[in-house]
Amino acid sequence: MRQACLSLMKKLGFNRHYSFLASNLRSSTNPSTLESQILRHSKDGSLSEALSLLNTLNSNASSDLTLKPVLYASLLQTCIKANSFTHGTQLHAHVLKSGLQNDRFVGNSLLSLYFKLSPLFNEARKVFDTLYVKDVISWTSMISGYVKTGEHHKSLQLFFEMVDLGVEPNGFTMSSVIKACSELGDLKLGRCFHGVVINYGFNSNDVIISSLIDMYGRNHAVKDARKLFDELPEPDAVCWTSVISAFTRNDMFKEALEFFYVMHRDCGLTPDGFTFGTLLAACANLGWLRQGKEVHAKVVTSGICGNVVVESSLLDMYGKCGSVKWSRSVFDRMSNKNSVSWSAMLGVYCQNGECETVLNLVRERRVADLYSFGTIIRACSGLAAVRQGKEVHSQYVRKGGWRDVIVESALVDLYAKCGCVDFAQRLFLNMQARNLITWNSMIGGFAQNGRGEEALALFEDMIKERMKPDYITFINVLFACSHTGLVDQGRKYFTSMTKEYGIKPGVEHYNCMIDLLGRAELIEEAENLLENADCRLDQSLWAVLLGACTKCSDYITAERIARKMIEMKPDFHLSYVLLGNIYRTVGRWNDALEIRKLMEDRGVKKMPGKSWVENENQKGSRFDLTKMRIAA
Repeated sequence: MRQACLSLMKKLGFNRHYSFLASNLRSSTNPSTLESQILRHSKDGSLSEALSLLNTLNSNASSDLTLKPVLYASLLQTCIKANSFTHGTQLHAHVLKSGLQNDRFVGNSLLSLYFKLSPLFNEARKVFDTLYVKDVISWTSMISGYVKTGEHHKSLQLFFEMVDLGVEPNGFTMSSVIKACSELGDLKLGRCFHGVVINYGFNSNDVIISSLIDMYGRNHAVKDARKLFDELPEPDAVCWTSVISAFTRNDMFKEALEFFYVMHRDCGLTPDGFTFGTLLAACANLGWLRQGKEVHAKVVTSGICGNVVVESSLLDMYGKCGSVKWSRSVFDRMSNKNSVSWSAMLGVYCQNGECETVLNLVRERRVADLYSFGTIIRACSGLAAVRQGKEVHSQYVRKGGWRDVIVESALVDLYAKCGCVDFAQRLFLNMQARNLITWNSMIGGFAQNGRGEEALALFEDMIKERMKPDYITFINVLFACSHTGLVDQGRKYFTSMTKEYGIKPGVEHYNCMIDLLGRAELIEEAENLLENADCRLDQSLWAVLLGACTKCSDYITAERIARKMIEMKPDFHLSYVLLGNIYRTVGRWNDALEIRKLMEDRGVKKMPGKSWVENENQKGSRFDLTKMRIAA
């Protein structure tokens, strides 16, 4: 406006007054006024206007530099808010040109810019190393940055360097290093930092206490987490959520729900999305559909329905509780469906045995996210559809996916279940990272395909790798012993499961052990083992024992066990069938006819056998995934 006015006056012939008027206009816009305008534009988020005025100010040689550190610090913060890294780097050049890089506020603002917006964290480290003054804010920015990038050892190393230089940590520093301990699983060091928290007087800071509770929960020290929580005079919602999460992480789901009800009803605190997600996970693992619906109702009344993470947790909860229709209802009502929600919905179908629906849904959508590949492959595994599994595998490789431990574990399981054990083993050996699911899949693959000795050898390798076995691992190991006839090894593993690893035997473990002892004709030992089991009333175990009796000469024991099964569950058809077979084997035809008549009188019917065969016509029509497109 000013330039247009001067130009017009010059054209109209006011040459005598031009220089005088121009000088007056320049002097009227003095540096302090420009600086005030820059600060105002910066505060309002008008980055382009602020930078334009900054260039005007820099072009004025007589400008006062006293306010410029505040100017640059403010503009750098505006760049961060506007997510404009390019303008930030231009301001960095202005800072270097103005010689203000040694100012503490400007230096911290530069560090914050590179820390939050730079694609390479090394650039932030370079800025940090060049800072003339490093205060606690500078150190904390770098420490928390290393935690966010997963370099937890470096964050702790930097913390110790900071303390050695005499810089005292603040609350944010302590929260960051405690989180690093949580991620590293270093409980001993975490306890040391707990002492540091008390020493610096941060034990009344709810944010730090919440981090400590989370650290203890992640490292399975639930008693310490609970004790720390109980010592709080007035815990806030974050601390309540942390202790609820600690319970859930350690399979104390009932305690998690009890704490939520106290938090919400008695204390009147409002839960957030993370709290609801944790509660839904607890309900899902307990299989408590009614309580899950109550949490769902609270989600609706709290107005968090649009949260995609909470809604995905709802999908998972209903799926694990066996309510697929409710899961699909939640899914259909979601306004924003992302890869997490799609994967959760596919997982619900897969968990409930509707593997064909998974493949149909993928085919209809014609898109597969990298997150959902593991679920799709598990569906192929459940259908023993190795051809479709290979198609998904090739699509995954073509997309550039590799070294994903979840997907590769699912592939190992697929090929092992479909009889391609050697291919599964080759894939297993080429994996750089293996989790417990990977080991279980390969051990189970060897066991189910008659290669029991290889399964046990792989189990020993797993122990040497310091991988702790779980419930599923011992099912596979005992199954391998049973089908290989390794009685002594089976006894040893069954005992070590409880004594060394604290795993309570379930129906599947007793099933394998009874089958193992029955094959070796150790019927009395198998019966004693079953009589002392917590699950001794399960008819399937007695059916296994009875089946073992039919293969040996001890028909008296077989008859006793069969009659006991009939008393336990009169409508279980297998008891009558096996007892009838025993009578026929020893030539007691009249007794066999009586059992048949008793079965008819009671209305007990044999369950018809079923088999499933995939023919050539079905292959292309039902599970054609060749047209599937992989989402970026």
